[in-house]
Formats: sequence, C-alpha cells, structure tokens
Amino acid sequence: MGIKVISPNRIGAFVAIILGGLSIFEAIRLYPYGNNLLTGDHTFPGMIGVLLILAGGMLLFERKKDEVVLPKGRTAFMMIASIGSLIIYSLSIKYIGYFFSTVLAFLFLIKIIGNYSWIFSIVIATVLTTALYLLFIVLLKTPFPSLLF
Repeated sequence: MGIKVISPNRIGAFVAIILGGLSIFEAIRLYPYGNNLLTGDHTFPGMIGVLLILAGGMLLFERKKDEVVLPKGRTAFMMIASIGSLIIYSLSIKYIGYFFSTVLAFLFLIKIIGNYSWIFSIVIATVLTTALYLLFIVLLKTPFPSLLF
C-alpha cells in the first residue's frame, strides 16, 4: 500500500488558510479599538486574512496543469548563454566600466538571441549603450562604475 503524497500547492493552501484565519481572529479581537469597520487597528489584519484565505482557496482548487517540457538544443543554449552573459556583465562592470561592459553584453545578447549580423549587432549595441548612458549618467546623474574606462 503506497503513501499518498500531498502536493506542495495543497500544503501552501492549507498554511495560507490557517494563517488567514489567525489574522481574521486577530482583527476580530482588535475591532473594539477601532472607530468603524474600515478604520482602526483591525483593518490591516482583516484585509490580510481575507487575502490569505482567498489565495489559499485558489491554490486548493487549482486545476491540474500539463507537465512542463524543458527546452533543449539551441533554445537551452540561448537561455544558459543569456544568464551567463548577465553574470559576466555584472562582474565585469567593476573592472572595465559601464560603457564597454554594456556594449559587450548587448553585443553578445543581440548576436546570440537575435542571430543578426556582426555589423548590425555592433551598431545596435553601441546605440543602445549610448542611449542608456545619456539617460542614466547624463540626464539622471546616476553614478556608475568607471574604473578602467
């Protein structure tokens, strides 16, 4: 005889409903300290309780979804390369500065995801980086790292 496992969504639903009930209980306990129904110490716990119970009910009575198929081949490569390039970008911005690291990140992302020509990718990466530079550094005066360049 096998053990039936409760899904994580059902466990979360029960926890949300229990916490919502406790929050509503606290709102009822605090109601005498308020002026009316919508003002006072009880209002926020009451709203949170109602929202938690509604969210728990939605999780509890959720329809079964189809199984998710993970991407393979070029799509998986593009996803991993995009994440990797953003990690490298966040690490390299300290050393080579905002402008050049952003141009390189844009260039790599446009080339990998968009599969455009090198000339088009270089032009678009430079234009977008210049536009962001003008917006953030010139107009908004946001200080960005500029150690090397």
